[in-house]
Order: sequence, then C-alpha cells, then structure tokens
Amino acid sequence: MNRAASAIAGALLASTLTMASCAGEPLPKPADRMINLGFEDVVNSEPGYLAKLSERLDSVNATAVSISVGRTDWTAFPWPDQSGAESSEVSQSGRDFVAESITALETADDGSKRDVILTIDVLLDRALKEDPALAGRNVDGAASDSFAGVWSLRHGAAGTRLASLAAAVAKKYRPSAVNLTELMFDDFTFGGNDLKDFKITTGSTDWPRNGDGTIDTSDPRIHTWRSEAMADIVRKVSAAVEPYGVNLDMDVRSPRDSPSGDRADSGHDYDLLLKQVDRLHVWEYVGLNSERSPKTRELAESMNRRAGSRMSLSVGLWSNEGRITAGEFGTALREAALGGASSVSVTPASLMEEQHWGELRKAWVGK
Repeated sequence: MNRAASAIAGALLASTLTMASCAGEPLPKPADRMINLGFEDVVNSEPGYLAKLSERLDSVNATAVSISVGRTDWTAFPWPDQSGAESSEVSQSGRDFVAESITALETADDGSKRDVILTIDVLLDRALKEDPALAGRNVDGAASDSFAGVWSLRHGAAGTRLASLAAAVAKKYRPSAVNLTELMFDDFTFGGNDLKDFKITTGSTDWPRNGDGTIDTSDPRIHTWRSEAMADIVRKVSAAVEPYGVNLDMDVRSPRDSPSGDRADSGHDYDLLLKQVDRLHVWEYVGLNSERSPKTRELAESMNRRAGSRMSLSVGLWSNEGRITAGEFGTALREAALGGASSVSVTPASLMEEQHWGELRKAWVGK
C-alpha cells in the first residue's frame, strides 16, 4: 500500500469504528501490535526472563517486538567498529544481548515470525564526557549531560555515530526496521555552532530576541530550523540503513493540545518527517499528559487522517507515581481502538504487571 492509500484507508477505518462503537459491536484489534523492550529488559540477567516474555507475547498475540540496542556510547551488543562503545554488561560478559533477544522473541508459538524493530536511544552519556563539544547548550550557555547539539547531530560526530550504529545493526541483524527514540530538540539548541547552523538555514543574522535581549525560544523561526535540521539528520540515518533493505522508524512527541498538531518546537514536524521515515511512533503517555493534552481517541483519529498506518500510537506505562494502573492502561487501549489506531505499541515491558497483561489480552485477543 502506498503512502496516500495508507492515509485514505486510515480515515475509512476510523469512520467504520465509530459506527461499530455506536452499534455496540466488538472493536477490532490493531493490525500491528508491538511490545517495546527497554535496555533494562534486553540485558536482564534474571534466569528465564526472555522465555517468560516470549510466552507473554504469545498470550497477547503480539505481531512485533521492539528491542533496545542501546546508545551510540552504550550498546547492548559487541561493536568492534566503535571502540569503547559497549555497555558494561557487554564488556564484562562478551554477550550479544540483542541477538539473544531476537532469537528468543522473533518467532511466535505458531511458528510465524514477528517483525523485529531495533531501537536506538539517541541520548548520550560517556560521549559527552569524553568530548564536551558534542553537548547541546541552553540559552544560558549551560551544557546538557544527555543531549547532543543540533550542529553535532546534523554535521558532526554525534550524527556520524548515529548513522554508523544504525547501519551496523541493520547489517548485522537485518530487522524489519531501525527505530530512533529520544531524538528531539528542546532546551539545548543554543550553542555557538548551533547559531551558525540557524543562520545558514534561515538567513537570519542572530537568534530571535525578546525586548529585553534574551533569546525568544518561542519564535516560529526556531521551530522551523529545528524541524529542518531534524529532517536532515533523519534523512542521513535512513540512507545508512537503506542498503540493507531495512526501514527507518522514529519516536515523536505527541501534540501539546490540538490532536491535529505536531511538535515542531521539538523538531517533530510530522509531515516533514514522514517524507524521510517509514513510520512515526507517537508517544501517548497518558500518565504524564497534561489536562490540555489531546484525548487518546482524538489523537488516534487525527493520526489516521494524516497518514494512516504510517503513524503508530505508543502507549506508555509511566506516570508521576511510577506506572499507570491496569485500569488506566485498559482505558487507553480501548480509546485507541475507538479512534481506529491500526498500529499500537506498548512501552516498556519492564513496567507490565499481571493485570496490565490481562488488559492487553482483552484488547488484542478479546479475552
């Protein structure tokens, strides 16, 4: 199905589901049903952990699994091409936790193969300590301890390493897709090199300023620049995995208020990114949303209208108290179905308790 047809099909599905809901008919399950494994799941040393998780995936009829491969400076597998990038779990054991996870989880109990998505966390730690110039800076000049700057991701070492890691896992494991998470711009995009990139991209001579001389971080020109830079970064990663026949996915923030909006302020212009990636996974973290955040059903409906199955709803279990309740989780899943979401993922597996798995079985299996 081409991209235009996917969007049309999504809109028709949403209309059908609305009528089914009014008639009291059972809601269909999403066609794509994915469980996301965080780094803590992948390197888990508990005996039988992956085998038990495989049984869980079978019990909810999951069609896909997302496996964290770590960061460019902290990988879950041996990476000979990048010295010092392996996590302590890998360097101490020599194990390839990614390969072990794929082997344990890619085949369902009926012999069918699940889609395997390998997720790269774009945040940094050791790399910023070793090379502070990579770090993004806020309006006061303070360096981030997690985020690389725009320039270093778009033109420098941070972006080069990201594309290299994506190519490495695409070549080594041949997943259905490589996914990028935590790739966003927020407070730390105001370093000296970032200003150079802003000037080149926009033709401006300086940052937009408020009347008191401080940087106007809400200026649309900053949002446009961030979004164009993001699309360029993602384009290079897509080119890195394309030779191996691997798709590129990306996690994005959900809109602040309007369900038809996006997060261009973070560099997440959905329409621009959809020109570069195969699928966007929109964070729907109901336990962290504000009162003005779009409702789950409204967000799913808007996603269908925009791009159909090329936009997936990522239901997160985090909350300010630790995790959302099983009841809250079940409600989010039902609202996603009512909104016609054809692709839903649940994240992370490590926060799932027995009651949450039960709610997922109801939504994805029907019992």
